[in-house]
Amino acid sequence: MKTSQECMMPLKENSRHITFVPVGGLANRMKGVNSAMTLARKSNATLEIIWFTGWELNCPFHQLFAPIGGNGVTVKEATRLDYLIHDRPRRKNLYVPRIFQRFLFDKAMYESETAEHALKNSDFTVWCNMETHYIAAFCDFCVEEGSRKFKMFEPTKELQERIKENVNRFNAHTIGIHIRRTDHAIAIQKSPTTLFIKRMEEEIERDETTRFFLATDSEEEKKTIQEAFGERIITSPRKADRNSVSGMQDAVVELYTLAATRHIIGCAGSTYAKTAAEIGDVGYEVLLSANYSK
Repeated sequence: MKTSQECMMPLKENSRHITFVPVGGLANRMKGVNSAMTLARKSNATLEIIWFTGWELNCPFHQLFAPIGGNGVTVKEATRLDYLIHDRPRRKNLYVPRIFQRFLFDKAMYESETAEHALKNSDFTVWCNMETHYIAAFCDFCVEEGSRKFKMFEPTKELQERIKENVNRFNAHTIGIHIRRTDHAIAIQKSPTTLFIKRMEEEIERDETTRFFLATDSEEEKKTIQEAFGERIITSPRKADRNSVSGMQDAVVELYTLAATRHIIGCAGSTYAKTAAEIGDVGYEVLLSANYSK
């Protein structure tokens, strides 16, 4: 750790460095990485992104996306040593990483604090004023207005081929549907399936040729929607599974397929469909039950 006198000394050009740990599921991590790269550019800092796998996202970065590099940015898969010194301090690891991080970094900000400052629209470039920084995040915290988000992400060639196969089944009026279920209580309670069926019927009334691309983490929901709309539904034949490498690859394929639709309809509390809309620069709406409007 540097002394207070050393911390007050003017910084040399490119002397700042940020170590960033993306947290959460796919969309949350993509938002965090996008913000970290924006912060690094604005702060004239180098950036190392350390990609940990876990129950939220159990897949290495390189099996989902092409390498991100250049301009002082690197992405690395977490090693055993990283789990000891660079993981987020929490009960699971007995908060041991915090001990090392106190010596390795001039400043550290963990995901809850990052989210709190993001809600306050704090200027993170002001915070990033020393030499070494550690940030963990699952949200947008440094966004540049007018710039296209997520442009740094490019699915692997194999996944791009699968995305292309899906999109080739689209017609001129294909709408994206994302129904989040499993453990997501907010989406289940506030965005019931009946709302999706009603909204989809309205789209068909407007245009008889309407088709839908359905992305969901629930096989039950997939069956319900297919029974209701038959051949209008385009969806993955694979069983929904977010706890495996193949399952997370499916999630990337569905994300970018949603992004290619003309409009996306999603659930309350889920960032996945909104991320797809931002990738594709298309319209996005959340279905919300009148019982939960407040």
